[in-house]
Amino acid sequence: MRGHFHLFFGAIGAGAACAFWAGIPWTGAPRPDISKPSVDVAIYGHVARVGWVVKDLDRVVDFWEKLGIKDIQRRGVVDKSGAVYRGMGNLGKLKTATAMIGGVELDWIQPISDEIHYSDFLQQHGDGIHHLGFLVASVAQFNEQLHYFENRGVPNAELGGWNGKNGTALFAYLETAQRGGGITFELMYDPDAPHSAKTSGANEYPFNEIVQYAIVVRDLAKVNEFYERLGFGGMGSERFVGLDRVYRGAPGKYEMDLGWWRWGDVPFEWIQSQVGPNVYSDYLKAHGEGLHHLAVNVRNLDQAIALFRAKGVAVAQSGAWDIRGSRGRFAYIDTEPYGGVTIELLWNEPPK
Repeated sequence: MRGHFHLFFGAIGAGAACAFWAGIPWTGAPRPDISKPSVDVAIYGHVARVGWVVKDLDRVVDFWEKLGIKDIQRRGVVDKSGAVYRGMGNLGKLKTATAMIGGVELDWIQPISDEIHYSDFLQQHGDGIHHLGFLVASVAQFNEQLHYFENRGVPNAELGGWNGKNGTALFAYLETAQRGGGITFELMYDPDAPHSAKTSGANEYPFNEIVQYAIVVRDLAKVNEFYERLGFGGMGSERFVGLDRVYRGAPGKYEMDLGWWRWGDVPFEWIQSQVGPNVYSDYLKAHGEGLHHLAVNVRNLDQAIALFRAKGVAVAQSGAWDIRGSRGRFAYIDTEPYGGVTIELLWNEPPK
C-alpha cells in the first residue's frame, strides 16, 4: 500500500505455458463429475501478491537475498492506519520489504507494536505465507466480490485502504483460512497499479517465476467442498506414490493425496499426507494447515541441488514420477527455518 505496502499487480505472460508441466501431473483419467470454476478467472486465475508474515524480517530477508532473490526493497516501519480487523481498529505498525518473482510481488511483513491481525497469525501459525492477493479492476468490482463471498458465508476479516495518486486503494482479507486450508485470500484494488506486468530480472537462477502454489491440509475432501461451494470448482483427489523417494537423507515411504486447480496461469496443488514420515506432516505439526511451498522450474535438478547446498541449504525430501508418459523429478530444499516456506525444485523431462 502507498504508505503501508508498495503494491503491484500485473498478469503473467509465460506462466500459462507451465500450467501442465509445473509439478506432478494428475494421476488418473479426467473426472467428468468435477465441477468447473464459476468465479471470475480474470480475477482468481492470477496471484498478484504473496503476503509473507515473519517475526524477524531482517533475518528472513537477508537469507532469501543470499539465496538469490535480489532487488529487495526494504521499506522500514510504516503505520497501518484506517484498517478494521473483525470490528476493531487495527492501527499498529509494520516493518515491510518487497521483491518480485516474475509477475508476482512478494511482501514480507513484520508486525510491530499494537498490530493485531498479523500478530495473531504469528502466534497461531508461526512464520509463513499469510495471504494470496487477487486484483480487481474497480471499486464496484471490489464491492461486488465482497458481497459475493459474504452471501456464501465468507465475510472479510479485515478491511482497509489508503490514498493513492489516482484515487483510493482498497484491500480486504477474506475469512477463508479456517475452512480453506489455512490460507487467506485477499481482494485488492489499486488505481495506481501499472497496466503491464513488472518483473525483476535481477534474481539469480532459478528464481525466475513461481510455477506452483502448494497448500498442505488435514482433510482434502472438506477443503474441496468449501471451495467448490464458493465457486472455485472441484479438485477431486488422487493418491501419489512416487519413485526414488528420499526423506531427510534416508529412503522414504511417503504417500499423499493430491488435488489440483489448473484453471489459472499457475497451478495450485493441495496435499494431504497419507503415509509418513514426510515434510507435509512436519509442516502440520509446526504450523498447522497452510501454504507449504512455492515451486520453481530448474534445467538440471542435480545441478540445482548442488547450487543450494553450496549456499548451505540441504534437501528435505525428494522423489520422481513416471506417469502416463510424463516423467520428472522434484526436491524440496529446506528453507523452512527462514520464514516458514519451502522451495520446491521441479525438473520435467521435455516432451518427445
